[in-house]
Amino acid sequence: MQTRTLEQTLEVENTVVTTGTFDGVHLGHRAVIEAVVTMARARSGSAVAVTFDPHPRAVIHPDDPPVVLTSMEEKRRRLQDAGIDMLAVIPFTRQVQILSPEAFVSTYLVTYLDAKVVVLGYDHGFGKGRSGDPDTMRALGHRFGFDVAIVPPTMAGERPVSSSRLRDLIREGRIDEAREMLGGGYPVSGRVAPGDGRGRELGYPTANIVPDDTMKLLPANGVYAAKAFVPEPYAAVVNLGVRPTFNGKSRLLEAHLLDFCGNLYERKISLELVDRLRGERRFPDPESLIAQIHKDGQRARDIIGQALAVR
Repeated sequence: MQTRTLEQTLEVENTVVTTGTFDGVHLGHRAVIEAVVTMARARSGSAVAVTFDPHPRAVIHPDDPPVVLTSMEEKRRRLQDAGIDMLAVIPFTRQVQILSPEAFVSTYLVTYLDAKVVVLGYDHGFGKGRSGDPDTMRALGHRFGFDVAIVPPTMAGERPVSSSRLRDLIREGRIDEAREMLGGGYPVSGRVAPGDGRGRELGYPTANIVPDDTMKLLPANGVYAAKAFVPEPYAAVVNLGVRPTFNGKSRLLEAHLLDFCGNLYERKISLELVDRLRGERRFPDPESLIAQIHKDGQRARDIIGQALAVR
């Protein structure tokens, strides 16, 4: 998949376009993307997703920046896996923020991408103050000569799947419920930084992971079963918290890769959190903690099971 900055006309043909922040690339987003890809293939054209960097809220409300479900790299990878041919990234600025819906569409979708079809979710807003809606896009399509397709909501229970619902679940550590709306594990990617070696002393070496995006939403403190890719896949136990048994103060994200041998320092790791094993708690002594770590590893193996064969 190509990734291009959308600041000029791009050479793409028969473009079928969708636009949005796509935070999480959840099942609601994927329904829109599936429609884009299907229409693009039928036209022998290009499936294009237009997104923004940074997240618009970081510019609109700099004193209250957003937490995000996916970093740009995680978003790019998930959109590629869904079949998108090109990710077109608009650098979001104050100038972009004040564009009217008509100006946004005429500049980015018509002039820069020559869109033949625009696909939107049922509740999509665009342009200044999100004042444009699907009816606005239909009117602009009639004016500029492109077709418009609107995708209905994807439901989870009695409510539509949404990024805001996912943020609430992730904050509470309810990864199993979030996974159903994500269509897979919750992604967290980062680079391994040196730690204090505490895990190695206990016989369970851990990778101290620094997330790529400082705005990345991390779940509630606790222990999680995960898939880890380095890039080879491994089952993993992930601990997020302050390590109260050792009177820790800093919140750390640490992963113990089951059956891995080697040095991970400075390497990139992509995690997919699959389920929460337990909350973080203080143990009376290191031996009790070691016994629990062993149990966590066994449970993680059971939960991950054959899922390592599917990313």
